[in-house]
Amino acid sequence: MAIKLSVESVSAWYGEKLAIQDITMDIEDRMVTAVIGPSGCGKSTLIRCLNRMHETIPKARVEGKVLLQGEDIYAASPVSVRRRIGMVFQKANPFPTMSIYDNVAAGLRLNGVRN
Repeated sequence: MAIKLSVESVSAWYGEKLAIQDITMDIEDRMVTAVIGPSGCGKSTLIRCLNRMHETIPKARVEGKVLLQGEDIYAASPVSVRRRIGMVFQKANPFPTMSIYDNVAAGLRLNGVRN
């Protein structure tokens, strides 16, 4: 099967604290992949790096490459990356400036559904 997502030597920090170090892995097209491990080991940090949510955190940074179908996700706009790489949060995580209705409708609106 073809490689859909390739993670190459990814490390991430929160300020000076190293959260994950030198992660390398390939995810094949149409395969279910689970990221498992104990609390605090960096699972959420890795997933946040894969859809560019990590960079929204002040003083956080990422090194390494993440390629989606051979294209560097850090060379693309965050919005285009997040359209192709979804993230499901453990807890409810609505946009704070929007109503619940607008939060629910946001995904549809971003994809051109108006009714």
